[in-house]
Amino acid sequence: MKILTLSIMIANELKNMIEQENLKEGDKLPSERELCEKLNVQRLTLRSGLRILMQEGIIISKQRSGYYVNKPRIVKNVFHLESTSEAIFEQGLNMKIKILNIEKKETNKQLSTKLRLPLGTKVYCLQRLRIIDDEPVSVDTSYLPIKYAQGLEKKDFESRALYQILESEYDISINRSEQEILICEADNYIANALHVELGTQMVLQQGLAYDNDNRQIEYSESIMKMERFVYVN
Repeated sequence: MKILTLSIMIANELKNMIEQENLKEGDKLPSERELCEKLNVQRLTLRSGLRILMQEGIIISKQRSGYYVNKPRIVKNVFHLESTSEAIFEQGLNMKIKILNIEKKETNKQLSTKLRLPLGTKVYCLQRLRIIDDEPVSVDTSYLPIKYAQGLEKKDFESRALYQILESEYDISINRSEQEILICEADNYIANALHVELGTQMVLQQGLAYDNDNRQIEYSESIMKMERFVYVN
C-alpha cells in the first residue's frame, strides 16, 4: 500500500490543475506564490510537489522564468513485459520507425555471451530510429540469431513491430525479458541521429528477450533521450 505523503498529495493536486486548466506543452504554470495561495500550502511543501512532477517529466523548470508543462514522456514499466512501441501507442502518441540499418554479422565475445551462442555465430543486427511527432527520440539496436528468423531482412519494420513479425511469421512469442537501465553519453553517431549535442546524457536500456522455450531470441540496446522517457515500477 502506497502512503500518500503531503508532497505526493500536492503533486496530485498540481496534476489535476494542469488537466483541468487544459495546460499544454510549453504553457507556463502560475508563480510559486500564486500556487501556494491556490493550494493553501507553504512554499517548501509546494516545491517538494513540483519536484515530483519534474522527476516524472511532467513539468520543467527554467531558471528565473518559472515552471512549464513538458513534452509528454513515454512511461515504461520496468516489471511489465511491453515493447517500446506498445508503450507509445497506449499513450496515444504518433510514432514512426525509420530503418537505419539491417545486416548479417558474426557474434563477438560480448554478443556470444549475451545470446549464449558460439563465437562467430551469424546474427541479424537491426537498427531503428524511433520518431515521435517528428522528433527522433531513440536509436534501437537488436541482435537476433539468424537460425530463428531466416529472411528477417526482407520484412517491413516501418509498419509492424519486431515482436509482431516474430510472432506472426516465425511463431516466436516473447514471454519474458531481463532489462538493465544505465546512463551513457551520446557519441557522434547518436548525437547526429537524435539531434543532440555530443556528450549529452542519455538513457541506455539493455535487454534480453526469451521465448516460451526459454531461448534467448534477442539482445537489444536502446539509447533514448532522457527527457522523453520515464521508468516506473
